[in-house]
Amino acid sequence: MTPVLRCLMVMSATLATPAAQADSIEFSGYVGAELSYFPNTGLYPGQLADLQYSLVLAPEINWQSDSGDTQVNILAFGRIESADTKRQHLDLREGYIHHEFDDFTALIGINKVFWGVAESRRLVDIINQVDQLEYTDNDARLGQPMLTISTDQDWGALSGFLMTGFRKLKFAGTEGRLRLPYPVLDTAVFSHRSREKAKDYALRYYNSFGDFDLGLSTFNGTSREAVLKPVGGNSFQPNYSRITQTGLDLQYTGDATLLKLEAISRSGDNFKHFEAMVAGLEYTIYQIADTGSDLGLIAEYNYDNRGANAPLTIFQKDAFVGGRWVANDSEDTSAILGMLIDLDDGTRSFQGEFKRRLGNGLSLNLQFRALGYSNPANAQHNFRRDDFLAVSLKHFF
Repeated sequence: MTPVLRCLMVMSATLATPAAQADSIEFSGYVGAELSYFPNTGLYPGQLADLQYSLVLAPEINWQSDSGDTQVNILAFGRIESADTKRQHLDLREGYIHHEFDDFTALIGINKVFWGVAESRRLVDIINQVDQLEYTDNDARLGQPMLTISTDQDWGALSGFLMTGFRKLKFAGTEGRLRLPYPVLDTAVFSHRSREKAKDYALRYYNSFGDFDLGLSTFNGTSREAVLKPVGGNSFQPNYSRITQTGLDLQYTGDATLLKLEAISRSGDNFKHFEAMVAGLEYTIYQIADTGSDLGLIAEYNYDNRGANAPLTIFQKDAFVGGRWVANDSEDTSAILGMLIDLDDGTRSFQGEFKRRLGNGLSLNLQFRALGYSNPANAQHNFRRDDFLAVSLKHFF
């Protein structure tokens, strides 16, 4: 039995007890429909044509004791896809019990943990793997089984993590868009003999010093990124190394200015030690043209000196510029537009997103991505015909 199923059974048993039923149980979540339009024919044989549609369901159950010191949360996510069967999946994003003691809190189960401050890249965020099947959601993460102990003191907040049940990444199938020239095998190679059962450890310290927010983290375990190695001449196989990573995230908050920094140092079994960082600022112009709207101007610089045997990245030496518009209206309307430029080879990619609540629990989301120019030596060149526009409608309950 997988850790996900074991955790779900424990959560269900807890919610079924008379004590749990006596307290409040809340049901929420959303159901949605998504349509993606690809104006260009796929680069590789068998890829989907211009339209791709799917249905999603994300139910959530939350229970909290009358005393407020114990909480159970279950959050699932599922997608039914029109053509690419590899993109059809069901994942337990969260399924945990959280309890507050006098001087610390404990969480056991499946959870998502976010670290970081930057806009263009999630660099220090390492607890959860990116859900590669959700190409319209940069923040989609797979749930990770863990035990977390946290304490919040005058000297700062400290959290320790013990993790097992590694989640292998899944990739688009032969019919899918935004894929590599060959399909990725479901089987994987691990540098540790315990494979998915190997233990991972992490520690994070967080504190605020006046206008500065500081996070320090360390991680030792199986890499959340895979090296895709060609096998048999017509497929790729994921390879996962054991790594040690230290991270720093720092943000300064001024009246209208945010200064942001994320930096890591990483070593692994199968690649040389490397460093990476993303640094930048966001300057907000409030009440533009007396409309009540705010406009944030974003600029960030990415640097990464990893070698050839490390997991692939597009952020070796790149600049990101963009803008974030917030209407500050009752419909929570917002939009963001950005461009990533490779400062070495000139590759340019664009992305944007628009969000608005429609009332009666409905929410509209528009998103696009496009590759303006791609150098053949750049990893993004594999996706040069995968520009898309996605429209999604969600009903929250």
